Amino acid sequence: AGMVIVADGTREADEKLQRVLTCDPGLGVVRHADAGYPEAIQTARDRGIDMPSLRPEGPR
Repeated sequence: AGMVIVADGTREADEKLQRVLTCDPGLGVVRHADAGYPEAIQTARDRGIDMPSLRPEGPR
């Protein structure tokens, strides 16, 4: 698994790079938080990641 990113200096590449470098690590945090890892749960809360499983009232 992995990804290839072309960072050629264009505005389009900049936008894609920003999305990839935000979404990919964010999904890792979500997966680990959902598995119950305390550090990932805290990171999700600190970063404002909305995870229904972490809501005090539980999922809707």
